[in-house]
Amino acid sequence: MDIYSGLLIVHLIGAVLGVGGATFIEIFLNKALRDGTVDPTESSFLKTTYKVVRVGLVLSLLSGFGFLLMYKLTGQTFKLYNPILWAKMTIIIIIAVNAVMLEMRKINLFWGSAFSFISWYTVLIVSPFLSGAPQFSYLEVMFGYIVAVLVGAVILDLIRKKMHNKIPNV
Repeated sequence: MDIYSGLLIVHLIGAVLGVGGATFIEIFLNKALRDGTVDPTESSFLKTTYKVVRVGLVLSLLSGFGFLLMYKLTGQTFKLYNPILWAKMTIIIIIAVNAVMLEMRKINLFWGSAFSFISWYTVLIVSPFLSGAPQFSYLEVMFGYIVAVLVGAVILDLIRKKMHNKIPNV
């Protein structure tokens, strides 16, 4: 297997773990908060899922830097000028900073959850646009991302409120 294929496989696994983990965090979190408390089992599921997302982030970061190094060493530096690549890297940095801020409790659930969930999906969605000529500028991608975070935060909050009102009678 060549270096490109290896990096691509690791990068895809990182994205799958990140997007899948972010999705399951939202599902488990909404189920856990439905009754207003997070019991030990729910907490265990969330902690495990957080670890999965962290592994996805590390794999994405390492393979992403591997791609950058490969482009530099193989004379493909033109790929480093793709504005979508830099938007994707900016969003990956936001994912990492957001994770640290959530861990330190420096960002509330409303924004932390939205940044995590929307950021992972944005990275997944913009990635296919990296091949070929750039179709969007850095600012266009980032503007779309900011709008998605704002709309996503409201939608996630509405889902939580709707779930919270559906407490089963036991």
